Amino acid sequence: MAKPYLSGFLFVYKPPGITSSDLVLKTKRLLNQKSVGHTGTLDRFAEGLLILPCGDYTAFSQVFLGKDKTYLAEVIVGYRTDSGDPDGMVEIDERISSRKQFESLFSVQQLEEELQSLTKLTTQKAPKISALKVGGKRQSDLFREGTEVEEKERTITIHSVKDIQKTEVGFSFRVHVSSGTYIRKLVLDLSDKWGIPLSLGRLVRESIGEYNVSSAKTLAEVSATDLKNWKEVFPLPLRIVDEAEKKAVIHGGYIWDKLPKADSLGFYIVDADETTILAWCSYEEKPNHIPYRYRKVFFDPSAKIMFSK
Repeated sequence: MAKPYLSGFLFVYKPPGITSSDLVLKTKRLLNQKSVGHTGTLDRFAEGLLILPCGDYTAFSQVFLGKDKTYLAEVIVGYRTDSGDPDGMVEIDERISSRKQFESLFSVQQLEEELQSLTKLTTQKAPKISALKVGGKRQSDLFREGTEVEEKERTITIHSVKDIQKTEVGFSFRVHVSSGTYIRKLVLDLSDKWGIPLSLGRLVRESIGEYNVSSAKTLAEVSATDLKNWKEVFPLPLRIVDEAEKKAVIHGGYIWDKLPKADSLGFYIVDADETTILAWCSYEEKPNHIPYRYRKVFFDPSAKIMFSK
């Protein structure tokens, strides 16, 4: 029996002004999906690529969360909010005077040198206005209530900064970073360093790992036909099974021969049609008495009817 929902990866362009969670819920209703996950949220003001795993493919969400990201950042000089973005509470608005100060201090070459120095960073403290939880409450809520919040430090990598340009309101740049890096915190830290109010005016996520925003569609454009299968997005080595082996796998049993050499993320056991994933497997952290461990068995109880005889 076919499953009453579709599985796949949806590449969506998130517009500014909507939360990632809202976009996930809208997608779920639009495609009548059982479940829709995400592979890294974007702030409400930000826009760009969201990869939404649907149906059974939500099992792969964690794989994408750890991938590098690239962004286009547009910075406003002379304007600063507590969060470093347009959604924050305004702390300073001195755009005319600060722009003059900025122009006197930074030639294009000096600006490039300053921004290139970001690649030397190895750690970053999370912004006080963030969705990180402290004692079960959002850090941003605690901060705005006046509660002292300790900034949590994490390891980051800034792989590159390029396409640095001056703009009518400030400057822009593209940055390639490790997962978990806050671009608005980079801007706030530059503001503190330079003594000039700075805030993000726009942030566009242009890629997640090897996946580019050019393949994304807006929510108004997407349909179920845009769901990409695992061969297009997350291919791994295969072990194709016959009917008897298939019955064993979906009930948690193991097959012992003709196992593939696994990728670092494991391998798949697939049905004879070579399109349906039955299980996602790994050799890592497996007990000695079994040939592999199951990371996920894609078992639909309605499939039991196939083996009722």
